[in-house]
Amino acid sequence: MKKVILFATLLAGMMSAAYADTVYVNGTLHTLAKSDFVQSGNNYTAYLDVIGDNGQQLLFDIDGIVGGQGYQAITYREEIRGCNVWQGNVKGHDYSTCLVPRYVQVPVYSNDFRYVVEVQVTCSDIAIGSDLDHKNALVNGKVTDKYREVKLLVDKQRSTGGNCQQLKLEIKGLDLESVSNISMDVLVAETF
Repeated sequence: MKKVILFATLLAGMMSAAYADTVYVNGTLHTLAKSDFVQSGNNYTAYLDVIGDNGQQLLFDIDGIVGGQGYQAITYREEIRGCNVWQGNVKGHDYSTCLVPRYVQVPVYSNDFRYVVEVQVTCSDIAIGSDLDHKNALVNGKVTDKYREVKLLVDKQRSTGGNCQQLKLEIKGLDLESVSNISMDVLVAETF
């Protein structure tokens, strides 16, 4: 029985290791898609194991594109759009003789369209860097094509004292409707 439990434990460890992403210092460029991130609302988090940090100065080069649907606030105002019962059954030119007006809700679109995304990068809880980009715009009326893309870049040199074991990338949809796609390139290298 002990052998079965030991074998199952080893097998589970090998299976989880097969799915873990690893970045090697001075290794190849690693590309992450939206499916590599864990979603929580409009926030996405990915973890990558890092191998090769021996205390040397490291270059962290993380860049990519995050696309999705922007946000435009909509409020409603009530307007009279007809009359169900007129005073004396006589239709007037205005609604002053209307006894039972017919109200409708009319949408009012904000002139402020928002799409804001931030990336934050840490390695084993050591801050590496962050970037924020937006495609905010002043508009006049309803925005029908809400899709926007932002480019994010973290390009930092840092020594972590050999403590960088796991890279954490957080994509935060700060002011938007939804994130549709993520494409992030990750490279960790020694400086020359």
